[in-house]
Amino acid sequence: MNKKWILGLGLGAAGLLVVGGGLVATGFWADRQMDGSGMDTLMQTQERARKTAELNARYPFQPPAQGRVMKLDEARLEAYLAAREATFPAYRVLEKESLEFVQANGQALGSGDRRARLRAANASLRMMGKAQAALLQNLEAQRMSPQEFRRITAVVYPPPPRATPDAGVAMVSSPSDPANLAQLEAQLAAITPRLEDPKLSEAERLQLEQRRAGLRKFITQLELASGKDVKDANAALLKKHAERIAKVANPTFDDLLARPLEAAGGTAGLPMP
Repeated sequence: MNKKWILGLGLGAAGLLVVGGGLVATGFWADRQMDGSGMDTLMQTQERARKTAELNARYPFQPPAQGRVMKLDEARLEAYLAAREATFPAYRVLEKESLEFVQANGQALGSGDRRARLRAANASLRMMGKAQAALLQNLEAQRMSPQEFRRITAVVYPPPPRATPDAGVAMVSSPSDPANLAQLEAQLAAITPRLEDPKLSEAERLQLEQRRAGLRKFITQLELASGKDVKDANAALLKKHAERIAKVANPTFDDLLARPLEAAGGTAGLPMP
């Protein structure tokens, strides 16, 4: 039973799904199974949802147009990293408490006992709630909304690339794909030595010069469409802050603390009385 399972499945995502709407569905029966603490936990969850909406409204964030690359601003990147760094101690506490809870209650959880599952869900939401509250407090200190935090996360810690298609599967590419741009740049580079040929006629030279100018213009347009200038600027900024970025890199941190702030709870898997 590894730490990721404990945080992500054993207590994290399952706890959010069960408790988020579960207490509403089963009322005081579920609350009694949690020794009267379930409703308090739900109220705290609702308060964090209210705080999330408040921060999104107070510090509105305008994302880039669909299909466009988001350009990082150094001041906002530093604010993002400061909020993340300040929240990491609370996340470490969450890891420790979650591990201790599963070690103490693993047998009951494994038996499928519905009261044990509700208590685990309650404990999950309560433990994560403390870390999420710390994140919200640190975002407020940096005047940053959860929406902006999530958008910056996607640039700083992008998801892994999709698997390579099986051999024989046709791939659809756009003109601005790097491979296509590389081919155009190779064509452009090949024109220069041809222009140096003293045997060229004036008509041939003019034709090559026009082609070179056309290729340069087309490549520039494709680079702008692909966001290459933005990607290059982002890469330089990420390299500058690489040490800080590496120290707080943790996908489970985002799965359990940032994403649930934007998600609604459900009742899937809720044990009924």
